[in-house]
Amino acid sequence: MTRIPTNRLSTTALAEAVATELDIPPAAGRAAVQAVFDVIARAVAGGHPVAVTNFGTFLPVEQPARIWRNPQNGAPVNVPAHQDVRFRVSPGLRAMVRAADPASATVRKRPQPVRPAQGDAA
Repeated sequence: MTRIPTNRLSTTALAEAVATELDIPPAAGRAAVQAVFDVIARAVAGGHPVAVTNFGTFLPVEQPARIWRNPQNGAPVNVPAHQDVRFRVSPGLRAMVRAADPASATVRKRPQPVRPAQGDAA
């Protein structure tokens, strides 16, 4: 049975939910969640976007050097060029959130129809 979170989902709670969903020990759920986060972090840090179908895309973004103002005293502050990360939500996830139906929300792809192999009579 899938448990629907009722409050903020921390990494620990996410790992426990994954373990419950997959019917695996909690330690294996933590390891799985941490492995996914590590792979995403390494890819984006290396300058590669990470696209998760029906969920969203993590995008590395190069920020140019610029001068900002310190909000407390108004003094100019030089900010060097640096790499940042953005997250772009997929239209599928956005639609699920707007529908506000957590019981039917899933990012799994729809099953594709089975195609006959080459040479098989249809």
